[in-house]
Amino acid sequence: MPTISPNGSRKTSSTATEIRASWMEHQILDHVKQALRVTLDWKTPAVGLPRKASTLQFTLQAFQRHLHRLMDFEERDGYMVVVAESNPNLEIRIRSLEDDHEAFRRTLDELTPAIAELAECSGERFEEICGEVASLLDTVDRHDAEEIDLIQEAMLYDMGGEG
Repeated sequence: MPTISPNGSRKTSSTATEIRASWMEHQILDHVKQALRVTLDWKTPAVGLPRKASTLQFTLQAFQRHLHRLMDFEERDGYMVVVAESNPNLEIRIRSLEDDHEAFRRTLDELTPAIAELAECSGERFEEICGEVASLLDTVDRHDAEEIDLIQEAMLYDMGGEG
């Protein structure tokens, strides 16, 4: 359970623990993203469309589960709560990152039916879906970089390294 200081904010050791936990979740998601990229890069004639579709479905489901888990963690127990409490000046950036989370959820919700029918779709539609997944991965990567920048800024501010 986090330690609360007299002014109501979490102490730095608790902040560091939450950030380490978030970092570990990011590492897991990075591994799943890499597996998804490897799957997307498979050349269909070499592995066959049904096999690529099956692997893509499996890997995308893992990605979806881990991304949801990470976003839920960040929003409820992770860095977003800690940073907002200890650095109210960063709240606008946190809200922007939360908006990204909602956009990711919507995109995944829209992709889910297409992924479920992946094996039955045409080669052209298959490639279109792969492009949408690749675009989502790129967007998540940019989002992750923004989160890292925010966390580093918050930690520097908490530690008195702002100037």
